[in-house]
Amino acid sequence: MEFNYQSVNDALYNHHENLSGYWSTLTWNDNVATVGYMLEDGTEEDVYVDRQGNVTVSEKLLAEMDAIG
Repeated sequence: MEFNYQSVNDALYNHHENLSGYWSTLTWNDNVATVGYMLEDGTEEDVYVDRQGNVTVSEKLLAEMDAIG
């Protein structure tokens, strides 16, 4: 898999469709992308996407993404 903006955004979308549209920062190196989100309560959460498209995300952030609709 090519590891670029599109592949990271696709992995986010495939994990939860709202993850691909509500992030605020995106950085990556050769192995992992770090995607930052600002939550409604003012806290920040990071999501990690590896080269294989595996997404690591907290339950708190997923609950907020579910609430968006």
